[in-house]
Amino acid sequence: MRFTGTIEAKTDAKGRVFLPSAFRKALADTDGRLVLKPDVFEPCLVVYPFAVWEAEVTTLRSRLNRWNAHEAMVLRQFMADVEVFELDANGRFLIPRRYLHAAAIDHAVTFIGLDDRIEIWGGRQGETPFMPRDAFGAALEQLMTPPSETP
Repeated sequence: MRFTGTIEAKTDAKGRVFLPSAFRKALADTDGRLVLKPDVFEPCLVVYPFAVWEAEVTTLRSRLNRWNAHEAMVLRQFMADVEVFELDANGRFLIPRRYLHAAAIDHAVTFIGLDDRIEIWGGRQGETPFMPRDAFGAALEQLMTPPSETP
């Protein structure tokens, strides 16, 4: 399953939002459970299909020593602020108030398909989750040029 594209939407007065139909179609072969959590690096939310979330947790746990206090704290923080949910019969889900505040979501939201997960951004004016076009082009050029062709 791959999520791609950018889709604008709005929350209702209770904080519910429709998961865009293109993303719901990509979830057709899953068990329906989803995970919502704040992003680690950016002021947005991330929706994971449950199987993707489980793989993330397994990878993280395999790299941590439970008997190291710092690493135990990393795992605790990663796992603590997570909501497991399913879409209602209409394809909606509730974004908890604490998440609405964390991502500065008023009513307008932007869904961004990001391969095996979906980001949800609030309608912050002047703030964008994308880099300038020239920086994006330079980054892709560097990433996609085979090492043998690098000057």
